[in-house]
Amino acid sequence: MTRGVEDHRGATEFYQKYDTKDVIGSGVSSVVQRCVHKKTGKEYAVKIIEVNVEKLTGAQLEEIRSSTRKEIALLQKLSGHPNIINLMDCYESATVVFLVFDLMRRGELFDYLNEKVTLSEKETRNIMRQVFEALQHLHRHNIVHRDIKPENILFDNNMNIKLSDFGFSCELQPDQKLRELCGTPCYLAPEILQCAMDEDHPGYGKEVDVWSCGILMYTVLAGSPPFWHRKQMLMLRMIMEGKFQMTSADWLDRSDTVKDLISRLIVVDPAQRYTVEQALRHTFFQRYEAQKKRTFSPFRKFRVAVLVSLLCVRILMYMRKVKPVTRELLQRDPYGIKTVRRLIDGSAFRLYGHWVKKGQRQNRAELFENTPKAVLWELFVENERSLSEEKVVVGQ
Repeated sequence: MTRGVEDHRGATEFYQKYDTKDVIGSGVSSVVQRCVHKKTGKEYAVKIIEVNVEKLTGAQLEEIRSSTRKEIALLQKLSGHPNIINLMDCYESATVVFLVFDLMRRGELFDYLNEKVTLSEKETRNIMRQVFEALQHLHRHNIVHRDIKPENILFDNNMNIKLSDFGFSCELQPDQKLRELCGTPCYLAPEILQCAMDEDHPGYGKEVDVWSCGILMYTVLAGSPPFWHRKQMLMLRMIMEGKFQMTSADWLDRSDTVKDLISRLIVVDPAQRYTVEQALRHTFFQRYEAQKKRTFSPFRKFRVAVLVSLLCVRILMYMRKVKPVTRELLQRDPYGIKTVRRLIDGSAFRLYGHWVKKGQRQNRAELFENTPKAVLWELFVENERSLSEEKVVVGQ
């Protein structure tokens, strides 16, 4: 009897302190629920990890408990950073583990990206700066995350991010290298794959997080990752070669600065790849302070007025040369027009967002695969046709 009470003490203590509410996420062996602290009324998120004695072997149970305790220790060591999820409380019983975190009300970057399709450089700068600052804190503690991806980046009410899910994270000893194959396929660094194929490979370190950040940055700007294929073996070969392009229509409006940073992050050789510190010092993240207010003489004011007038004339001349958007142009190359392209992509994601998978089988790029001009345009036209038919029926 005493043993049974001991086995369930952690669960009892949790439910005495918190009330669980709706489910806000789920995984293979865990579920995330909103919970409320009974005394203060403050809301949190609790990750409930089930340790099913009947379905798992002794070795599997020990592995789950060991990895969970390691994650708890790492989170406690990293606590206090504004861009890393805070572990507020933890309880453990014989069959379940409760981890209480900050409640991130705005959800994952993954879902936000599905809503927006692509992000602006301004949004990307804000998000990636915070991701790199969180990684800088990890790397200074010799901790490698190993699973940087949109699902593990959460937003609070003010759209500030927190890095989460430290299940694959590991604290490195001096000069230690890792060899385990873990992470999400299209975010894996080449050296992780090389370790799995070459027993003599020296291993990998913190550089794998920087590669994943490059993939993440490319994805939020282009809408799909640089290396993706329906057949996983072909995708892994693409990663090993490290060849990618930034020549599609989505990159026409992107600055050379952001392209330069991405090209320095997605580098096959980890020795040549940027570090977190180098990435944060890149021009893309530099803040430009406004110059002090200057007073202009009458002559300078006149000169500025003349220059503005000349600029307006040139703009008008340019606008006259720009070809108007005609029905023929829309039918021939709808994806080549920026505004139409965004409309098509947005409509496709709203209609077929359920195709998008998370985790190990992530295939967000499927909506951009092969011939996006034809595929997405057909989806858009199909949607417009169905809407117009509905209107006719209602009118009748």
